[in-house]
Amino acid sequence: MQGVLHKAAAPPALGELVGRYELSNYADGKSPKTIRWYSDILKSYIRYREENGYPYDLSSFNIESVREYILYLRRRPKFAGHPFTPEQDEAVSAQTIRGHIRGLKAFSTWLYRNGHTRQNRLQFQKLPKAPTKLMEPLTPEEIEKIISTFDRHSPTGSRNHAIFVTALDSGLRASEMTSIRLGQVNTKGGFIKVIGKGNKERIVPIGEFVRMTLWHYVTRVRPDHSDSHCDSLFLSRHGQAITPNTIKLMFTRLAKSSGVERLHAHLCRHTFAVNYLLNGGDIFSLREILGHTSLEMVSHYLHFTTAQITDQHHKYSPMDRLQRGTKEDLTLGPARLDVYQKSGRLQDRPNINGQQPLKSVSYRR
Repeated sequence: MQGVLHKAAAPPALGELVGRYELSNYADGKSPKTIRWYSDILKSYIRYREENGYPYDLSSFNIESVREYILYLRRRPKFAGHPFTPEQDEAVSAQTIRGHIRGLKAFSTWLYRNGHTRQNRLQFQKLPKAPTKLMEPLTPEEIEKIISTFDRHSPTGSRNHAIFVTALDSGLRASEMTSIRLGQVNTKGGFIKVIGKGNKERIVPIGEFVRMTLWHYVTRVRPDHSDSHCDSLFLSRHGQAITPNTIKLMFTRLAKSSGVERLHAHLCRHTFAVNYLLNGGDIFSLREILGHTSLEMVSHYLHFTTAQITDQHHKYSPMDRLQRGTKEDLTLGPARLDVYQKSGRLQDRPNINGQQPLKSVSYRR
């Protein structure tokens, strides 16, 4: 019938769209952890709008409201409202804020591509600059302290030792370590097939020491405490697959027992990356081993290698030694050049000007 006006359907609520976005991420094959990360960021944004009496429908989701949210995050104490971790005096880190903005921008792009908005409303929202922090890798002394705490005669101690040295030699994430199956470990070929973020499979090489360590764990230790048919590489004492939280708890206890209080699981990944580059590895192969899609994600490891080289120069500067009146040969011979180039490798240093040599074990790739 002509002339009859039909009321336009109301646009879906923002919370409903977040639910649809979550389903879309599942359909795209994103990992549950990634999907939960996106959802938590969006729910945090909606909760902020609701608690402050601001509208939180689709029309209010724009660059202005997001910038207000950024200012709120800058003022919010770290771990505010966290159910388990107490609130801290320091503010939320710049990296955390960048993560929130990335999540909101991804949602804005999804809204536009699926016809919910006429334009990508956050297209021109830039990520705030974040200071580059140099996370110092574990030193040879710290690694020795940690290794000395393992009771390798016990099933749990042998397993934890295998986890630690594998993490140092491969840079695997905690979640990737727990997802390894027996059939994915090739000790003869020296590699592990890993299912990383986004269910992407990649090959991660391992050195001879880790190959022998894993072989010992699988053939001598693991069968002794596994009465189940679970094919996960690392098992609990009850024969069940361990979880990422198991590894995190393991590192928390290691930090206390070894005295290396700064130890955490991701520090092993960082230690591997830095030493891989210092020992002659290239950034392109490092990207493949770590499972990153862009060089940007691994370029920050170069900052520390530069700092290491600078530190070595300060120790062995020929002109500095000449000015101090040393009679030591100032030429950079093959032996000294090897020490300089491999400054990150865990090996003995020469005794120069009364300095004690650094004794350590080698965990070369």
